[in-house]
Amino acid sequence: MFNPDRALKEHIFDILKNDGKSISALSKELGERGVNLHRLILTGYLRALTDNNYLKEKDVPPSKVYILGKGKDKDVYEIVGDGARNISSGPDADLLILYTLYRLFHRPIFFEELRRAGVRDMPPAMQVSNEEKQDVKKFLQRAGIKILDVNLAYVHDDPGLSSKFEDLLSSILCDLLGFSNLIRETKQTKLDFGVGERH
Repeated sequence: MFNPDRALKEHIFDILKNDGKSISALSKELGERGVNLHRLILTGYLRALTDNNYLKEKDVPPSKVYILGKGKDKDVYEIVGDGARNISSGPDADLLILYTLYRLFHRPIFFEELRRAGVRDMPPAMQVSNEEKQDVKKFLQRAGIKILDVNLAYVHDDPGLSSKFEDLLSSILCDLLGFSNLIRETKQTKLDFGVGERH
């Protein structure tokens, strides 16, 4: 039975967990769960999931078969956004996201990119000139990324965020590579003056 609170993506993943399915087979199983979509809408949704590495597409004539992908679930924007919100909150997290992307990419960051990292309202940061914005836009287009003309681009090079930037990168690497068991907690909770020293 269709549960409207359950994301379509979860239904598709559940159907594909044991075996690949064609669009027709997927459509039929979704229908049995109460999810009735036009075939073109389902095809577009499957294409989006494939483009984002959630699914893989195999040609099995006369149709295509979809299987679960083994790629990363999150892109760099989502990883940075989630990590920054574990370290800071609100506008401080938004500025850390901008600072981190700026340091990683060595270029101004468009608001569209910040939105992908979870930023809703632009925190106070310096906008770049229209000329510099156009240069970065051309660079991204050559890399296959389209940015709308109305998007503003920002830089934020606050040395005060350097420590949080390092913490964020360390946290991201720890999560991606799974070495949290090797990290020794180093936070000191009380002062240790040693023997014979004055208090």
